[in-house]
Amino acid sequence: MIFKKTNIAKVLNNVYFKKKTPVSLIHFLTNRCNARCSFCFIDFDNPKTFAGELSLEEIEKLTKNMGDTLLNVNFTGGEPFARKDIVEIAKTYIDNTTIQSIYITTNASLPDRVLNFAKEIHDYNSDIELNFQISIDDLPERHNEVRKIKNLFESCLKTYNDLKALNNDKIKSAVSITVSEENCSNIKSIFNYFVNDCNIDSIKCCIVREEGVYKMPLEKKNAMLEAYTWLTNEVRKLKKSDKIKNYNNSIQGKIHNTKDDISWEMVKKIYKNNSYISPCHASSLFGVITADGKVYPCEILEDKMIGDLRENDFDFLKIWNSEKNKDIKKFISDTNCTCTYECAISFNILGNWRYQHKLLMGLLTKY
Repeated sequence: MIFKKTNIAKVLNNVYFKKKTPVSLIHFLTNRCNARCSFCFIDFDNPKTFAGELSLEEIEKLTKNMGDTLLNVNFTGGEPFARKDIVEIAKTYIDNTTIQSIYITTNASLPDRVLNFAKEIHDYNSDIELNFQISIDDLPERHNEVRKIKNLFESCLKTYNDLKALNNDKIKSAVSITVSEENCSNIKSIFNYFVNDCNIDSIKCCIVREEGVYKMPLEKKNAMLEAYTWLTNEVRKLKKSDKIKNYNNSIQGKIHNTKDDISWEMVKKIYKNNSYISPCHASSLFGVITADGKVYPCEILEDKMIGDLRENDFDFLKIWNSEKNKDIKKFISDTNCTCTYECAISFNILGNWRYQHKLLMGLLTKY
């Protein structure tokens, strides 16, 4: 098949001026999951949690109405590989949209499915970039205990190494560490174990989102911020020494690395001061689709549903350009959000002129 090239001029006009259609979406493919993480927000005891999951046929209808500026989609859940039709879902997005890349957040408990997905999608369209983010937040015994899957850490490591062994620039895998109250006191040991004992050379840094954090005792909040600061500084230092290779030294890779640096600093400032840093482009450049077909501006604003795909004949753009979404955009603009939602922050950086000189300067930096 022929890869549909995105009209770059139209994308840039949308990102910097019009901001009318999304360039990135998070799609919760399912709420089903084989783990039972102690910190998960999904209510597994409620039977309604798993009702109404979009079918492959419904997802196909959806992808035919997503505009022509969509650059990437992030499959998440639940555990996205709990869906046995995930390959067909990915192909549907590739066929019907202008995506350049697919991101997948996984607990990596199903390594064979992950590897088969990577191979099959690359064979189907070798232009699509696949990015696998494997969630590991602690040392082996504790990681397995928290997520309640026997030998999960070993499965994560196998998945990471299997993807690396493909030795393909279009197939990337990284370990995502989320700093939390549970692991912040041990973050140095965790990081050093990953890098030195497990030979992990691609690491993403996250911190538990701000919901509830500002209600925490100041001592706990500061401990998490200190751990996150140490972790991001260490990753930055090891990137410069080539021990960590989050991205390559291509133009795109340097922009991604610089964007990470800017994002880390923004998150720390927001976390520390609960202060407004940058306009948020959720509901304009970025959005979320739930497993049952609800469209939201982001994961944080749970009371701001833009629309239901099933009630709008799966016409995504009709929902996105609705009067209701215009009101939500105004709410976001007037509220001056102070969230630390890394996915949204990434596109706030790309869509904000004040950061463009830093991204350009990043092209001169060796990572």
